[in-house]
Amino acid sequence: MFLRSLPPLSTLLLAASLACCQKADTASQEQHLPPLNVSVMNMQQQDVDLISTWFGHLRGVEQADIRPEVSGKLLHRVYADGSLVQKGDVLFEIDPSSYQAAVDQCAAALAAAEAAVLQARAADDRAGQDTERYGKLVSSGSVSEKNYTDALQTKKETEAALAAARAQVKQAQAALSNARINLDRCTIRAPFTGLASKSTVSVGDLIALANPTALCTMSSVDPIRVDFAVPGKQLLGKVFRPDFNTLTQTSPIDEFDIILADGQVYEHRGHVAAVDSEVSRSTGTINFIGHVPNPQLKLRSGSAVRVRAKTDTVKDAVLVPSRALISAMNHRYVLVVNPADNTPICLDVQPGAELTLPMPNGDGNTVPMLMQVITGTVKPLPELLREHGIERVCDAQVIVEGGQMAARYAKINSGIAAAAAQAPEGARSAILAKRGTVVPEPFVYTPPVSTTPSVTAKQN
Repeated sequence: MFLRSLPPLSTLLLAASLACCQKADTASQEQHLPPLNVSVMNMQQQDVDLISTWFGHLRGVEQADIRPEVSGKLLHRVYADGSLVQKGDVLFEIDPSSYQAAVDQCAAALAAAEAAVLQARAADDRAGQDTERYGKLVSSGSVSEKNYTDALQTKKETEAALAAARAQVKQAQAALSNARINLDRCTIRAPFTGLASKSTVSVGDLIALANPTALCTMSSVDPIRVDFAVPGKQLLGKVFRPDFNTLTQTSPIDEFDIILADGQVYEHRGHVAAVDSEVSRSTGTINFIGHVPNPQLKLRSGSAVRVRAKTDTVKDAVLVPSRALISAMNHRYVLVVNPADNTPICLDVQPGAELTLPMPNGDGNTVPMLMQVITGTVKPLPELLREHGIERVCDAQVIVEGGQMAARYAKINSGIAAAAAQAPEGARSAILAKRGTVVPEPFVYTPPVSTTPSVTAKQN
């Protein structure tokens, strides 16, 4: 590959040259313009990774507002604002005295209920013994039938009383458990490992459940979560490829880089953890959730970042410098040097992805260059090039600068040649003498005066 730059050609100089040619009486008085210099570069063909960047926001994989579940006066704030706390660490302590009293009261009620069960059980045992004894004596007539019936009824009543006493025990146990839970809630602990924000309350404040404001906010930090949205059309190329299985692969994106606000690339790569189930109707994007390792806590929740990832790979992509594309009448085209007569060939193309790639600069090194993926609009580009005698894509020389002027000059010289072919034989020489006088010919590719000084060129 070689790249050459175009020395600018003044239109005033061209107009003056044309005026001089019109005033000349003979071919000997006419002076030929110097050859036109253009910048060319060989087309490139290679596999290209399509890289896209999206905006994202960091947040904790686990993120929660720490709110009180009981009322009372705040006795202690144990943690330091903004510090890393482990799961189960104490954050706040609320005055537990009233809740301890409730526990003691419920414990006493439970003891009374258990005593009532013992009493009811004794009564039930006594009623059972009476029923059994009366049952044996009623047949001999020693005990009346009424006494036996009354004993049976008493047995049923004692069984009911025992069941009620046992229910009271369970109720007392539940009340005691609830009182212990409320007592335990006086000590507020971290639900997971993460960073705790600045406290919104101070020691001595009355914490009221009627207005349960967040005491602080906690956010897990390793890994940290990044939310970003990807346009659906950027994923279509990969999703509809035969080697992508939508039933087993949850995401067309595997890993990604995080670009920080200062432009630095974060040292650890993230991976996609989840993808939303539908495309947003308002934006046409799909929401992604990624997890990024954060062992040194460099990333913090709430930060805005950019997410960069490969969305697809284009096999055997044809590449030209982005500045080689010319726009006209809603069409994009490139000019390629015809190897037969050194004239420009216009190829109508469809531009694809634009990306910066390392390109060889002719001395064994590479330089970053803005390249454009192109495809043919009517036929594949390799087929179009073969029609013009260029067998390999990499042999095609694309005019990077000076292409429009070169095409115009080529058209004028072709018109002069056509006019000479139709003129009488005696007038042909005079007409052909204008070639190189009205416009310069042929096209000469010279070493560069380039915007990329490190890029060298080979003289044709």
